[in-house]
Amino acid sequence: MKKLHEMLSEYSILYVEDNHEISEEVVFFLEPLVKSLYTAYNGEEGIRLYKEYTPDIIITDIQMPLMNGIDMIKNIRALNKTVSIIVTTAFNESSYLIDVINLNVDSYLIKPLHLKELLSSLNKTIEPLELRKEILTKNRELQAINLNLDAIAKEKTQKLEHLYNHDPLTGLKNFVSLTEAIESRKYKYLLLLDISNFSIMNKQYGKIFSNKILKIAGEALSKNATKQYQLFKAESDRFVFLTQEVHLEDIEEFCQQIISFFDTQALDVDELEVEINFSFGIAKIIDNYYPLINAEYALDIGKNLGSRYYYFYDESSDDIRKLKEMIKWLDITKELILEDKIEAYYQPIKDVNTGKITKYEVLARGNYEGKILSPYLFLGHAERLGLISSLTRIIVNKSFSYFSQTDMDFSINITQRDLLDKHLIGFFESKLESFNIDASHVTLEILENVSVGKEHNILIKQLHLLKSMGFKIAIDDFGMDNSNFARLLEIDFDYIKLDGVFIQNLETNKKDKIIVSAIVNLAKTLGVKTIAEYVESEALYEVIKECGVDMAQGYHIGRPAASIEE
Repeated sequence: MKKLHEMLSEYSILYVEDNHEISEEVVFFLEPLVKSLYTAYNGEEGIRLYKEYTPDIIITDIQMPLMNGIDMIKNIRALNKTVSIIVTTAFNESSYLIDVINLNVDSYLIKPLHLKELLSSLNKTIEPLELRKEILTKNRELQAINLNLDAIAKEKTQKLEHLYNHDPLTGLKNFVSLTEAIESRKYKYLLLLDISNFSIMNKQYGKIFSNKILKIAGEALSKNATKQYQLFKAESDRFVFLTQEVHLEDIEEFCQQIISFFDTQALDVDELEVEINFSFGIAKIIDNYYPLINAEYALDIGKNLGSRYYYFYDESSDDIRKLKEMIKWLDITKELILEDKIEAYYQPIKDVNTGKITKYEVLARGNYEGKILSPYLFLGHAERLGLISSLTRIIVNKSFSYFSQTDMDFSINITQRDLLDKHLIGFFESKLESFNIDASHVTLEILENVSVGKEHNILIKQLHLLKSMGFKIAIDDFGMDNSNFARLLEIDFDYIKLDGVFIQNLETNKKDKIIVSAIVNLAKTLGVKTIAEYVESEALYEVIKECGVDMAQGYHIGRPAASIEE
């Protein structure tokens, strides 16, 4: 690490990122380490700074205003074909990967950005730059040496070329050699191998010992390499075989050979026997398409099947389609949240006793290419991307703005991740003040299982703080996951929203009616109001009325809409 810091101090970096929060964090991290750091917030500004300062390394996002990262890279490549470039983006789609590969980008990092990964990527980027420096230095030395020393110069050059084309740990041909081999079009299939559970080994044995495992694993795999199957070292714990074989049965047989080999032979590492095996992703090498991307898809499915499995990439397979569909929706979700394409919709809630609409639930909808998207299409992906709290804040801002200067009651949904955010209270205080909202008009809906787990005490404390600010608290989907009536007292809820599974069949299912009546009676004893969701008909509305439910919500009461009808 100390050596990397010393090397970084000799390099200037241009950092292009439109998200100021991310930019400030990375700048704070990098500025003390590098010779010079220049910061831009869009592609046009990035080109201007590059022309002015010609930095050694460029780190850039893809999706940015005015000019995106891809177009900026193309412009810079026109000025300098060899400048080192690292791309950081949340977009994992193959089209972006192909673009950056075609532009000879040195590294591709998926957001959310981890500083350790960025430092590791910089280390890998600097290595060839250091090699170039060394080559230039050696070349200058050679110019001063007598012509009789040509043999020495040739030997040193060969060593440097070997370093450039080979992995320093295993001695195998590296990613540079792999790329050249693929582009030669001599090979028909690519086999991507991933050591099963290597991350566990890393934690169990440590980095130094794990590197020894990789080295010896490479030696073992080399024993299986032939003229038909050429071995390369890829990133981390991955290896690649390229083959000229065209028959799938023969490729399957080779995979089984590898699996059987490691099933019967443990690796001898420092007199300790270590058993390993691999998962395989296999893809055909097609003109104008980089096979590693398809092999990655296939490997993901192979790993899901378990260790010692191989999987052929098949564009028409359900597994591949599902994986690509997931990646597509991750990209769409990212766009919805970051490009302000989330809209607030309002669904009325009726007081059963008075027959009047007394409040609204605020629901998130996506507006994508002119179509309104249900939250079920993007909520899970927002959680996976770590953007669920951003989604909550969008809904808070839009609903508070909509109901500002009114006395209307409304409810919004908050998640466990929101409640664990130490800035949540300050955020709500700021929004109440700036939009002139009385907290007593706002109900915060949480799922009933939100306070289950090791963060229980933190969550309860946050809920009590929100109650003390004047917010009302509702427990959503009550009756399904972890229903615990004692928690009604612990959290002091204002509302219970009965899970739709009990409401939808209430007209015909006597057990559901008994359960609903029991919950309602207990709630009334505790002074908690009940709300029935999924009320879709007048008949169902009459049944919940009989059960004593206080409020009703559903399509019979009113569909979610972008505005409230007066």
